[in-house]
Amino acid sequence: MAPQFVSFIENINGASALPLLTNLEDALEQKEIQAYFVDSDTEENIKTFGWAGQILNANDMQDYLMIVNTNIQGQKSDAKIKQTISHQALLEKDGSIIDTVTITKEHTGISGEKLYGQTNIDYLRIYVPKNSTLLSAAGFTWPDEKNFRVPENWYKKDDYLMEKEKEISIDDKTGTRITEEFDKTVFGNWIVTEPGQTNKIQFTYRLPFKLEPASLPSNDWKKILSPLGKKLANYQLVVQKQSGASSDFESQIIVPDDWSPVWRNGDNFVLASNGASMVKAALPKDKIWSILFKKK
Repeated sequence: MAPQFVSFIENINGASALPLLTNLEDALEQKEIQAYFVDSDTEENIKTFGWAGQILNANDMQDYLMIVNTNIQGQKSDAKIKQTISHQALLEKDGSIIDTVTITKEHTGISGEKLYGQTNIDYLRIYVPKNSTLLSAAGFTWPDEKNFRVPENWYKKDDYLMEKEKEISIDDKTGTRITEEFDKTVFGNWIVTEPGQTNKIQFTYRLPFKLEPASLPSNDWKKILSPLGKKLANYQLVVQKQSGASSDFESQIIVPDDWSPVWRNGDNFVLASNGASMVKAALPKDKIWSILFKKK
């Protein structure tokens, strides 16, 4: 493939170059292509464009979510999976935030079809803000143990993996594995979906920070926001897309009765009297949503 690709680029005409560059930019932005360089300067430039694929650093007051699917012995069944991610953030009166994430997986393949009609065996992880606390989880199914080999006694744990993935605990009720990776807390468990079947799993967890109304900043924003009131609370949600994955995403932000939304920013974002919602739509790339609240 490489010689043919190089030859095509060397002999491309102007009329074909623009569509190629447009499609290439879309593929890079949507993580269909990721780039890695051993040269650190080039790598940093790639990161500034969002093309390196690394997990983003969120600040201490941002909500964060990334769903990572790992197909194990499911052959090419991922191509037949329709996934919907439903997120809800419930703001309590004391400023605490309870998130509930529901992942729906529909297997549209035909049983017995070569490669695509196989059972989808997925070890699914959700990456959330560091130090989030798991409150409940449900809906999991586990693959048959006969599909896996027991590690030999002489096997050694990989030093690099141990450095990046630190196991915190395993939830007694659900078997959910809780780890710390890339400055995020991670909840992982199994979901097995047969052709023609739809499964749902759900995680509920408390974020490690509270939303508190704050005084307006002493800059130009103060002039802009002053009509809204003296104190505002800001909620932001960062959602990352897994490379090569296709998902729909929707969300609800629910606030106490004595708070009301006054400003929002982000695609498919609708304000309501008790919060806001993101209308279900495809998640082609990493996205961020912001909303400001004030007391009534």
